[in-house]
Amino acid sequence: MTQEQAIHGPLLSRRALLETAAAAGVALGLAAVSMPAALAQAQPPAGGLAAADFHRLSQFLTGGEPLDAALAARYQAVLRKRDPAFDQAAQDLLRLVDGSQAAHVDALLQQPQLAEGPLHDTLKRIVSAWYLGIVGDDNGTELVAYANALMYRPTRGILDIPSYGSGPDTWGQKPQTESTT
Repeated sequence: MTQEQAIHGPLLSRRALLETAAAAGVALGLAAVSMPAALAQAQPPAGGLAAADFHRLSQFLTGGEPLDAALAARYQAVLRKRDPAFDQAAQDLLRLVDGSQAAHVDALLQQPQLAEGPLHDTLKRIVSAWYLGIVGDDNGTELVAYANALMYRPTRGILDIPSYGSGPDTWGQKPQTESTT
């Protein structure tokens, strides 16, 4: 180390410059390769419901309180994965909401199209997912949000969110059982 380096600190060497440039090049290359895949996942399938529309629909159906957009995207992805026709059903429901000019979900529920049928089922699946934090039924559920489930919103700040499962062994995989015939 020269006396000048001791006073001013280490100088930038060619080796350090080349290592930094190589690392930056690799990082940019990886980003360029992964970017198209990330953009493809962010866009809805052809004819699918846009994430912003699902977020707006969810916010209306759950009472108008602000909802997290990232969480909405996760719910939409899981609902879409479990039911390939979900996007079309949600689009039909969104058209009904927009066409009804209802100011609140309670007014929307007075629509005859929501008495029973596919629109009613879609509405129930969306609201159930947001309030329970899970998507699915007894045949299989998928946890999307736990602490952010809307069922905890009324008591937030008053009661702690439980840190335990809904039953024995709910956090682990079910054990494989041998069938006895």
